[in-house]
Amino acid sequence: MPIKNSSVARVFFALWPEELVQRTLHSLATEYLPLCEGRIMDADTLHMTLLFLGEMERARLPLLRQTAGKVSVPPFRFVLDRLSFWSYNRIAYATPLVEVPALYQLATALQQELIAAGFLFENYEFNPHVTLLRQVGHILESQAIAPITWQVDAFVLVESVMTDQGARYQILQKWPLLPVGH
Repeated sequence: MPIKNSSVARVFFALWPEELVQRTLHSLATEYLPLCEGRIMDADTLHMTLLFLGEMERARLPLLRQTAGKVSVPPFRFVLDRLSFWSYNRIAYATPLVEVPALYQLATALQQELIAAGFLFENYEFNPHVTLLRQVGHILESQAIAPITWQVDAFVLVESVMTDQGARYQILQKWPLLPVGH
């Protein structure tokens, strides 16, 4: 049963992987669960946050959607090939070993459009990662993993809805990335 204030939405922009990538990431999390002892993320919640906005008046969502529609970046692909950990918040995550310029281009374009439209958010530094495990009991050394190729053809606006079972994600809108010249 959702528990939410209907006038406010907790939202973020993200890359939402295709089902095969989600399953592969979930298998990786399952493989590391006995070594790390944490709480595994559900396969259908795995994503890469581009920009977390937090609580926003629902009345501002149409402008948010319109603004996001101005972002124009061509489709791209990247590889998640490293498992790393943040000890301060006990998270295990998958990340690219090398910087992916197209990822930063998309995140930056989104931030710039939102700032130009008057949206405020905390000084946000994009750090590409997919959280696999939370409440990790054993932090391991960062390590190489079998490469997981992710084709990015769109980005989404997601609402995080609190339920009795915790946060559930609902995709509010999806924007396709268009090849150059469209």
